[in-house]
Amino acid sequence: MSTPILVVEDLVVAYGQVEAVRGVSFHAEAGALITLVGANGAGKTSILNAIAGLVRPRSGRVLYAGKDVTRRPAHRLVADGLVQVPEGRLILGTLTVEENLQLGGWQQRSTQAASIKEMYERFPLLAQRRALPAGALSGGEQQMLAIARALVARPTVLLMDEPSMGLAPKVVDEVFRVIAQIRSSGTTVVLVEQNARRALRAADYGYVLETGQVAHEGAASELLTDPRVVEAYLGLE
Repeated sequence: MSTPILVVEDLVVAYGQVEAVRGVSFHAEAGALITLVGANGAGKTSILNAIAGLVRPRSGRVLYAGKDVTRRPAHRLVADGLVQVPEGRLILGTLTVEENLQLGGWQQRSTQAASIKEMYERFPLLAQRRALPAGALSGGEQQMLAIARALVARPTVLLMDEPSMGLAPKVVDEVFRVIAQIRSSGTTVVLVEQNARRALRAADYGYVLETGQVAHEGAASELLTDPRVVEAYLGLE
């Protein structure tokens, strides 16, 4: 059996005396799409931020490509191919679309221009708006820019935090179509998503979080029909 591309072991993340993540463990195989679902406050974003090097965990460790990267700085992880699309997009509104994409590829100078060209081909609307301030884009367009900015860094593992948040249903459909394309290209995706049913439909494997711990896990298709998960997190369609 091959070594998973990403392994999280007994992760604990605390803010002062409050433990947001309490001993979470999971892994992602290369090329897979896994999802972390759960109610608000379950610790999902804290887990992604700890993996991405934005938050220092109290204990536990993160292994990426077989190496312990728990204390590796965030910018080094990006250079290594571990990249995050943050909650809330965090595009730089006063910079142009193109400047945002250039920032995404600042550590990949040799491939930056080619990567930006690829993003314009994948997202033609961004190409049309390349000279506009990013803050002038709609919410859906900003989300596509945030995804494109991450892809310019040529990630091996892409962490996605609430990519459908605040978007209209038609735009959500487009976001999940893009996520499926990213996964089919061979990139490993770790998806945090409030829309648990939609996330599980897209994923290979899922972890259900409750108060900072993994309450359930399994093949995504099985979690979709698990009565405990349906009652607590999915509800009726």
